[in-house]
Amino acid sequence: MTTPLTQIARPEARQYTGQRKLFLVPIFLFPPDIPEDVAQLLERYWSEVRDHIQNLERTLGSVKYVFHETIYADGEEGMRMVEAMNPFGGTFIQAICSGDASLESTEDRAIVEEHSDWQRCLSIGLMSEKVMNLAISGIQETTRQRFEHIGQRISDTVKEDEVGTLFISEGHSVQFPSDIQVFFVAPPALDAVKRWINDQMRATTQPQTDGEPQ
Repeated sequence: MTTPLTQIARPEARQYTGQRKLFLVPIFLFPPDIPEDVAQLLERYWSEVRDHIQNLERTLGSVKYVFHETIYADGEEGMRMVEAMNPFGGTFIQAICSGDASLESTEDRAIVEEHSDWQRCLSIGLMSEKVMNLAISGIQETTRQRFEHIGQRISDTVKEDEVGTLFISEGHSVQFPSDIQVFFVAPPALDAVKRWINDQMRATTQPQTDGEPQ
């Protein structure tokens, strides 16, 4: 069950006592060299994520486990992967893990690498329909395996009355155990980031008309 952040009130925190809890944080993976205005938007997003998680912790307990999609190592190695993959969120995630929380190995390395290989196959532009279908099938199957593994890792790790945080892209289909209470972290800047992404997608798919003769 997922609970919107705005519905949590301090007097109601007692109803979650003894339950397993998970803070779900949407992430956006951008390269470091993005426009300055977008970088500022992402910095604002992660600042608001920090504030929201701190509010949740005051009500529901401190984060003990940190999970991040595509990360298949824990400790310092896993943190280096986070910082390389998610440079804008990496500083905040590192701050969480510098306290009582630990970064957990979230995915299976072999599955992640196979998934990446299928993605690379599609990105080069395949000529054979047979090979194209094989690559698409491979991506679909490894995606299913990845999400299944993430859900199992969370279930196996977070114990009664403990709190975990999962950083994952929107559109995932991870199934969480029914006895884990999931709290979706959606700060105001989330909508602004998604609007920018949608605007960029529209700009790349719409035909260019500037400079054409009327």
